[in-house]
Order: sequence, then structure tokens, then C-alpha cells
Amino acid sequence: MKINPDKKVVEEVLAGLAANQKKYGKRYCPCRIVSGNVEEDAKKICPCVWCKEEVERDGHCLCNLYVK
Repeated sequence: MKINPDKKVVEEVLAGLAANQKKYGKRYCPCRIVSGNVEEDAKKICPCVWCKEEVERDGHCLCNLYVK
């Protein structure tokens, strides 16, 4: 698993992470919906718990920050 070599994609995802950090105080994946439930949302902090599974299955995570 590595960071996507597409600079534009990485910049967009990092902007989303920064926005979530500012809004929620945590770097939630920008491709996940934050529910407000602290316990449930803990799984959505980047890299999220589904990241490795998605990369193995699809070749990239949902937001395309990480690729195979």
C-alpha cells in the first residue's frame, strides 16, 4: 500500500482531511460520513479501518489516497 502518485488526488484528499480536522477536531476520511457518534466515527479516522481491505480488493481506498 502506498500514497497515490496523482498529485491532484492527494491534494484534494488532504484538503478534505484538513477541513474535517478543522470542523470535527479529527482527520476523518473525507469519503466517509461523520455521524457524530464518537465510538462509531473513530473507525473513520484516516487511514480508516477499511483502507487495507479496499486497497487489496479494489486497488485503492475509497478516497483514492492509498493505492496498491
